[in-house]
Amino acid sequence: MSARRSLSMRFRTQWVGILLVAGLAILIAFLALRPSPYLRHIPWMPRDLGYWVDRNGVLRNAVAFFVLALPVYLFVGSRWWHAAGLAVFATLLEVAQLGIRSRVFDWRDIVASVAGIAVAWPLAWIARRVMRR
Repeated sequence: MSARRSLSMRFRTQWVGILLVAGLAILIAFLALRPSPYLRHIPWMPRDLGYWVDRNGVLRNAVAFFVLALPVYLFVGSRWWHAAGLAVFATLLEVAQLGIRSRVFDWRDIVASVAGIAVAWPLAWIARRVMRR
């Protein structure tokens, strides 16, 4: 394979990763900033997933930010400022809930979000090592 073709494939993979990250960030922001915290009432949400999310209030933040952080670390980068940016995003979403009458600000949600971001870091490191082989 030529160097030019390899560079082109890397560029496309990078853009697909960035689009995936942007889509996940928009989805998380939408779910975090809706008037109702209950996801089982969203028509396109799989019913079982909606019920699980509604029953696991704080844990859902860890899962959501783990799912967002993993492609960030794999496609965008895994420097400390990527993790810090994700933590700031999580915090801003939680603070924004102060302005939504039916939502509640909770520090535990921020801690859970940061935990999800932190757990994704070593798994992304392992995945990168495996993919390089």
